[in-house]
Amino acid sequence: MTDFLKPTVQAFLVCDHVIEDSLTKKKSVIGIFTHLQASVFPFHHQHMGLYFCLTDVEGTHQFDIDLVCLNNEQLVCRAVLPNILIGDRLQISDFGINIPSLIVPSPGRYEFRLKMDGHLIAQKDFNVVQAMPPRITGQSPEEPIQ
Repeated sequence: MTDFLKPTVQAFLVCDHVIEDSLTKKKSVIGIFTHLQASVFPFHHQHMGLYFCLTDVEGTHQFDIDLVCLNNEQLVCRAVLPNILIGDRLQISDFGINIPSLIVPSPGRYEFRLKMDGHLIAQKDFNVVQAMPPRITGQSPEEPIQ
């Protein structure tokens, strides 16, 4: 068994969407966030993106991304990416992943965990909060909204 050489992760971001320019291959990260609000749970989030950038790695590697609810360490979902070939240890490689649909079971703190060949290399957390229903003007705070 060979020793695992952990790459240098320069960025790991959660956002609304990652766009890649077809000519330049530059990535645009749209709507970086640390909090989501939802009024009902489970919450169906329509668009979410992940961007990661790394260096100091070469060869063919398997990348997995887990989403874990930190409140109870429950695995919410896992994405297994196709094997990625990185030709030169000195190159900077960046990747954008768009998640078309994600079910968030409850409010709480969540964390994406990026793994390479089964080894954790980066983590990024975010909060999901219960949105308060809008108050109707003239309504006292004790009155339920009907």
